[in-house]
Amino acid sequence: MISLQEVTPENFHRFKNHILEVEKSSFLSPWTIRAFEAETKRPVSQLWALLAGGKIGGYICFWIFENEAHLMNIAVHPQRRKRGFGGCLLKKLIEVSLSEGATKAWLEVRPSNVSARAFYIKAGFTEISRRPRYYRETNEDAIIMSLSLAPEDTGLMKSSYIWNVEHAA
Repeated sequence: MISLQEVTPENFHRFKNHILEVEKSSFLSPWTIRAFEAETKRPVSQLWALLAGGKIGGYICFWIFENEAHLMNIAVHPQRRKRGFGGCLLKKLIEVSLSEGATKAWLEVRPSNVSARAFYIKAGFTEISRRPRYYRETNEDAIIMSLSLAPEDTGLMKSSYIWNVEHAA
């Protein structure tokens, strides 16, 4: 069974080591435990853990402010990928964003992260610009992508890939 649990300052201790394990196995420059803890205390931030079979399969962190959502971080444990968990996490971002009145979602992604770019495109995000040398450790640009959450576009999203995820633990 799959469930999503909001990570708060009160329950962070239950999730922190597992989130950090997923983070370190997923990124060249992983966030620190302090960075994740700070997100649980930031008023605009939401941190959610995906639980599958009692274990953390992934997480998502996003901000909602000024009628926009900004995807800060998302990862699925390498041994649990290709099971729809990323789509389930992204669906949570969209559901919460819509409930908070957001009309657009944003993210940055490395050009070299081909699988993440394909995932975001499949979910309906489009490339809108680049931030030169955004990633300091590699001097790589960031591709800025956006997704409309406007009412006239949500009908299209509901029929898209992220709204029809098969959840296999």
